[in-house]
Amino acid sequence: MYIDSFFLNYKYWNQDIGIFSGRNSNFCDIDDTCMAIRLLRLYGYDVKPDVLYKFKDGDNFFCLMGETDKSPTAMYNLYRCSQVSFPGEKILEDANKFTHNFLQHCLSNNQSLDKWLIANDIPGEIRYALEVPWYASLPRVEARSYLEQYGGANDIWIGKTLNRMPDISNNVYLEAAKLDYNKCQSQHQFEWTNIQEWFTQCNFQHFGISKKELLEDYFLGATSIFEVERSRERLAWAKSLIMCKMITSYFTQEKPTTCTKNRFVIVVGVYLFIYLFIFISKY
Repeated sequence: MYIDSFFLNYKYWNQDIGIFSGRNSNFCDIDDTCMAIRLLRLYGYDVKPDVLYKFKDGDNFFCLMGETDKSPTAMYNLYRCSQVSFPGEKILEDANKFTHNFLQHCLSNNQSLDKWLIANDIPGEIRYALEVPWYASLPRVEARSYLEQYGGANDIWIGKTLNRMPDISNNVYLEAAKLDYNKCQSQHQFEWTNIQEWFTQCNFQHFGISKKELLEDYFLGATSIFEVERSRERLAWAKSLIMCKMITSYFTQEKPTTCTKNRFVIVVGVYLFIYLFIFISKY
């Protein structure tokens, strides 16, 4: 489904005018266009941001030509788009500076109400984006935050009339997201219990390695390799880090002789071979 969606977005992408919610439209706005740039880039499509120049007037950016009141959500999406830039893309550098200042002003002056949308927590979305830039954002932390911000079926879109868009905002998506998050969290907790048992059985405390370090190493893996089905990668990441720390600790603190070093290498080598054999055979 995701591949088809991104392929369709790319298929109807127009480098000269951008994109709109309706296919083959000659009318485009900055909201849909910058969302398309960001998402297509994140999934490997070659999309240039130069089309954003048509939404720029001096130092300002606008969603629609001639508008007198800027939309916080449109500028929010432009801000997120500006963070997936490559060096030398001045239009995205300008967009980042403008939107950051604009969104800060909206929050400071309590002006986050949007002219296109009545949503659950627009200020919360803006605040998270400003405090945690894309390069520093952890996918599961962002997902947990958005569970509180997504309004589901309660979101109302403002046009000539008030209307709902069930294909975009509905409670089925919200419940599915909660189930996905809980399943992922449950898997991580299960792995954490097992890796603690492994840590104790191997007596890593003897080498000055604490459970706090184990938690940090597992957390590093789980934050970026978070998918339920990638359990082997997470565990391999955490256990490899602990093994490296054990070896480093041994050679820096024990000051062993050459003979002792050789024995240590042999023992560790045998252990790693046995561990990898058991680990691979399980899967």
